[in-house]
Amino acid sequence: MYRNIMKYKNGIKITIISLISYLAFLIYFKIIFSNNSYNFMLSLLFFFSCVFYYKRSNNYYRCNKRTKIIASIFSLILSSILILGSITYSYVGYQSISIFDSQNIIYSIIGIIGFYFFFRILTCTIIEVINKIEIKGQRKFTKKMYIKTMLIILICYLPYFLRYFPAVMTPDSYYSLHYINNGILSDYHTFGHTWFVGIFIMIGKLLFNKMNYAVAFYIIIQMVINSFVFTYIIKFLYEKNVKKIIIFIIFLYICFSPLYAIYSITLWRDVLFGLTFVMLFLSLYNYIENGYKLSKNNVIMYLISVFVMLFFRNNGIYVFLLFVPIFILFSKYNRKIITISNIGIIIIYFIIKGPIFDYYNVQKTTSSEAYSIPLQQISRVISSGATLDNKDYKYLDTIIDIEQIPEKYNPTISDPIKRLVNNEKLSKNKFKFFSIWFKLFLEHPKTYIEAYFCQTLGYWYPDVIYWATAGESKSIFKDIDVYSAPKVPNAIKKFDIVTSRKLPLSNLIWSLGIMFILLLSSVMILIYKKQYKYILCYIPLICLWLTIMVATPVFSELRYVYGLFTCLPLVIICPLLKKQTNK
Repeated sequence: MYRNIMKYKNGIKITIISLISYLAFLIYFKIIFSNNSYNFMLSLLFFFSCVFYYKRSNNYYRCNKRTKIIASIFSLILSSILILGSITYSYVGYQSISIFDSQNIIYSIIGIIGFYFFFRILTCTIIEVINKIEIKGQRKFTKKMYIKTMLIILICYLPYFLRYFPAVMTPDSYYSLHYINNGILSDYHTFGHTWFVGIFIMIGKLLFNKMNYAVAFYIIIQMVINSFVFTYIIKFLYEKNVKKIIIFIIFLYICFSPLYAIYSITLWRDVLFGLTFVMLFLSLYNYIENGYKLSKNNVIMYLISVFVMLFFRNNGIYVFLLFVPIFILFSKYNRKIITISNIGIIIIYFIIKGPIFDYYNVQKTTSSEAYSIPLQQISRVISSGATLDNKDYKYLDTIIDIEQIPEKYNPTISDPIKRLVNNEKLSKNKFKFFSIWFKLFLEHPKTYIEAYFCQTLGYWYPDVIYWATAGESKSIFKDIDVYSAPKVPNAIKKFDIVTSRKLPLSNLIWSLGIMFILLLSSVMILIYKKQYKYILCYIPLICLWLTIMVATPVFSELRYVYGLFTCLPLVIICPLLKKQTNK
């Protein structure tokens, strides 16, 4: 009998692994949480799983040690993302329910193991394919080609502009217009972006004498900037000799992606902020590719990118502060000048945001935004009915209305809780706040982790669907005469040209979690290929993601990480490019 068992050892092993992977798919698709019976097609999934392992399991064992290590690490990360995200998403709407009870912990372990085996083999197969791809050579992208490409992108975005004329706007947009129209000096909606927009709004008002057309004038400028930056991506890929069919597919995606089109006409600071990451990515790539030489054009592109980053979104400084030490570390031959110049940029930033803003009485942002996640974690502890120490309760009650927390707490957005916070008292004694926060963490670690997962879910789990753009609107301020006035027939107005995310594959365009997984995948490929220095290009994007992961007020706000989307073609293609080996 023992000999018979050993004879079929491999078959038994594959069957067990297939069964575990089958259970992982049931957990991921939330079938295991429903009351529905397992239908015929779901049962077939088990047999498909067996066939997959019988056909592909040898792929893993044929791979070298390095490939196995990379595949194993990536598979473990991806499996954890998918399973923990799926379980969290099933309970994300509940205020105080325990997500990871003993049953769900068992589901998590089974799911992660099952997906780990599946993705480990799949990753090895993909690595084999990637090893055969290497793009090399050079071509010239002429000025004439640049202008033609820009014009085509603009023409493709024009229907959106006419449909939502003069722009897609939300309350944030109207606040910026209100500040511009009344000369209000405020950094709440970032001073830099507001007054960049303000210059073109003022010119538009002089030219057309109507606020609607002034806004349209700015949006045209923004559309031109969009098309210029996206054309620069095409230029870069063309000159790196990427196959024309691949460039054409990327070009079509840029032209017809509803996300790019609708954001090009949206009056948000996030749009230009997101575009700066493209220029920053390319300036860093060129810097590395040219043997760490500081060319004039590259330095200008870097400086423009950095200053837009710093002054167009308030989290830009945190992205930059995280990025600079790594940039200095990567800079082999220009470390001194890189260090001095970037420290100089930081000093300039704090002088402008400090003494200069104070001198001109520029209103500064409130502090509660940065406390979104700690406040959500404390609120979940209170909502779950936990008893607080009397001293802790008294202190917390001075900065937040504790009695209203169980009613107001929303696991996915911190705004209801932030409205209960006394910002002045919170800012005065930050150390006390964080000491209580840490104390409660030690007492309720599982609740803290669940609160964190719920608050950040959309930034790492790919299946979250949340709003990413707006439609027609009307000014919320009486002094701002701006309203939607589409320049298309009523029949076309009724047609939603923004693709629904309920259609098959459509969520791929809008998913923050997918962008994060693609970012992670590309970095892993660079590590596998030992092209470590090119990881520097990805560092600003990683820093952007990290700043959101520590202070996001909303669990899935696409515009906060729009830079991941604008850099998508570069993120995917960069690991496949032939790199300079003589530098």
